[in-house]
Amino acid sequence: MKHGPSRSGSRGAPSPGPARSRSANRQSAASSTTFPRTASALSSRWENINPKRAVVLAAVLSLLALTLAVPMRTYFSQQTEFDELRASNAQLQVQVQEYEEKVAEQNDPAYIEAQARERLQFVMPGEKPLLMQYPVPPEKTEEEREAERVAANPWYTSLYNSISVPEK
Repeated sequence: MKHGPSRSGSRGAPSPGPARSRSANRQSAASSTTFPRTASALSSRWENINPKRAVVLAAVLSLLALTLAVPMRTYFSQQTEFDELRASNAQLQVQVQEYEEKVAEQNDPAYIEAQARERLQFVMPGEKPLLMQYPVPPEKTEEEREAERVAANPWYTSLYNSISVPEK
């Protein structure tokens, strides 16, 4: 014979008592940890605070804030400098790309020939050079330059000069 509880039938039937009491305990614990709803409950909560602990906590928080202030300022200034350097680097990359394009263009024989014709007025053998000479405009006299300078002045300068400067 076996002594002790029998296994038949005890496995499938849940016991409603303990499970219900656990959920009821959870609900009552949750309601006790909620914030007080009335002013008197709030004031009674502040009465239980130890002033020495409050001063020590305030001192620790102030020390922590002061300790973290300098590294945070340094971090933000370095981030700003890093962003500026990144923008400068991107601009320099664009300039490098432009210079590489110019070097590639200047290695082109057709570009070299065009520049020699334009700047140095070179011609290929068998070509007839044609050089256009435009007439040079005549030099302006001193009176014409003075008249242009006076005409370029604003109206109030001309008015002031007409009053203050004696005629010749």
